[in-house]
Amino acid sequence: MSTTTIISPPNALFSRTDTSICPHLAALLESSASDPVQAVSVEASGSIPPPAAAPSSKRVEVESRFEEVVRWGAISEGAKRRKTTSPECHTCSTSLQRPWACLTCPYIGCLPIVSTSSAKDCMRGHWDSSNGECSFAVDPSSGTIFCSQCNDATYPDQFESLFRVVRIRMEESNDKSREPGLVSGGKGRGRGAWKAWNPSNMVKIEERDVGKSLCRGLRPLLNLSQTCFLSAILQSLIHNPLLKAYFLSDKHNRHVCPNGSKGLAVGKPFLGMETVSGAGVGGDRERGCMCCEMDKAFEEFYNDDKSPFGPITMLYAMWHASAELEGYGQQDAHSFFLAALDQIHAHAKGQLSSCNCIAHQTFAGSLLSSVTCSACSTTSTTVDPILDLQLDFPTSISLGNATSTTLSSAGSTSSQEGMGPAQGGQNGQQLTLAGMLRRFCAPERVGDLADIKGYDCSNCGGGAGVVATRQLSIKKLAPVLSFQLKRFAHNSTSSKIETHVRFPSSLDMRPYVDSATATANQTDAVDDVDKLPDSLYTYDLFAVVTHEGKLDNGHYWADVREGEEWWHCDDDKVTPTTLSSVLAQRAYMLFYVKRSLAYAQPMSKLLASTTTSSLNVNASSNTNGHTASASGGGSAA
Repeated sequence: MSTTTIISPPNALFSRTDTSICPHLAALLESSASDPVQAVSVEASGSIPPPAAAPSSKRVEVESRFEEVVRWGAISEGAKRRKTTSPECHTCSTSLQRPWACLTCPYIGCLPIVSTSSAKDCMRGHWDSSNGECSFAVDPSSGTIFCSQCNDATYPDQFESLFRVVRIRMEESNDKSREPGLVSGGKGRGRGAWKAWNPSNMVKIEERDVGKSLCRGLRPLLNLSQTCFLSAILQSLIHNPLLKAYFLSDKHNRHVCPNGSKGLAVGKPFLGMETVSGAGVGGDRERGCMCCEMDKAFEEFYNDDKSPFGPITMLYAMWHASAELEGYGQQDAHSFFLAALDQIHAHAKGQLSSCNCIAHQTFAGSLLSSVTCSACSTTSTTVDPILDLQLDFPTSISLGNATSTTLSSAGSTSSQEGMGPAQGGQNGQQLTLAGMLRRFCAPERVGDLADIKGYDCSNCGGGAGVVATRQLSIKKLAPVLSFQLKRFAHNSTSSKIETHVRFPSSLDMRPYVDSATATANQTDAVDDVDKLPDSLYTYDLFAVVTHEGKLDNGHYWADVREGEEWWHCDDDKVTPTTLSSVLAQRAYMLFYVKRSLAYAQPMSKLLASTTTSSLNVNASSNTNGHTASASGGGSAA
């Protein structure tokens, strides 16, 4: 007679019937067990009561198998997942990237949620040959239970609770932040043991006696001698939904990072041990880790202390990272932004090719450059990676011919000049972000007709009188778009363009995406859909960085969105503002986040789920058509 140790989920807060469980699984749980098992709690201090089922019930046997599968799934997704060999199907020996385990026996096999002619379906064959003993399978990574009789996925509340407890226990057992020999002597922010909340053990507390505090990342920053550029960019990074989801979920823990800084523990740079003579410092001075700095910054922004915070160690780390940023002088906010992303990329976990670090997951996109020969119409294309879009002002403005917010109707009104209708009943044309994007993507001539050599075409050879037309378009849209409006003009004399650019709170990027990309993977779309959902091209404004003053002597501030509110962040002053005030700023940098992040591939399946009137739960369990709101902190890891 075997004995199995199981982890039991906490008692339900309210006595009610679990309506989320299918009748077939409910019948299995209440059936008699083949081998009586003994239910015990893993930790007596964990406040996890034993199951209410009788020892002769099948429930504890099924829950034990469920825990075993979920525990394996937690290990395979951990830090050593690349060293974990994918399991093989017990029937066809195929290596399974997404294995399914039988809930009542040790069998592991193939189970396509959406059946196709080429998909293997070994799990159903196992069910058919089990004479009714087996009819359920569980997904190790999500705890989803598939019922063969319902032919559908089911998510019982009791198994959801059990899944959560098992995953938390596995995370606690693999927490190394307090182990000796690591950064800060193994005294990091190790997580405490999780305990289930039992309302019967809680002391009754009146709501009026409970102190409430808002959990939002608003904190003023100290100006460390002309470091307003750092303050403005840091505020925009802190309020970036994808970065917030990454760092607040402890994806980078500075206490266990091998590149962690000793200076972070004391709040000032570690300059190294003094030499014997005391005349200087040693060679062990720290260069710092930008990911650790961001981890520290998020912790500072989201704690109860709302006094001004000085990011001293971050400034010191960036001095070491970029010689252009070193010193106490005023620096360009855009240069600091790119240098910060480069350092996050250097210290975050990623790959050498097709990098999946958090900087590239958030900001990486690509541009398609198409060059067409005027003689033979041959088009050559080049794809270049980008982290932001740098938009030039129209030539007439960059030369100083227009400094007001509205241009006379006698001037150029071409879309290539970036103009749009003026607001508020004004006459003439006004510079708009959409117009600057149209100008950015507009065709331009390469070469001169008077050039003796002409354009060198790879197909016809080109020659005298042959020119080419070059056009840029966006090949891949990043989850977060960063725009730099190039206000600093460097021609015969350096100057700053003060012209106001009208920008929207919601931006549609569909017109600027390569047409071939926008219609790719749509041959299998259902209902004759000829375009992707609008939500994949819609972006919402969440941060604006503004510069005031001259080129070599000015001031930066940021306006950021926190929830549905806008806040004006000017170094050590953080005050509420309005969207209309934000849109009136003469912006230098703009940050937009995609309204909806799609995790489904290929796009044809996303189309199928967004155009069908009723979603099939089977397809949903395979994440086809699932979207998550970026503003709510969703991640695309």
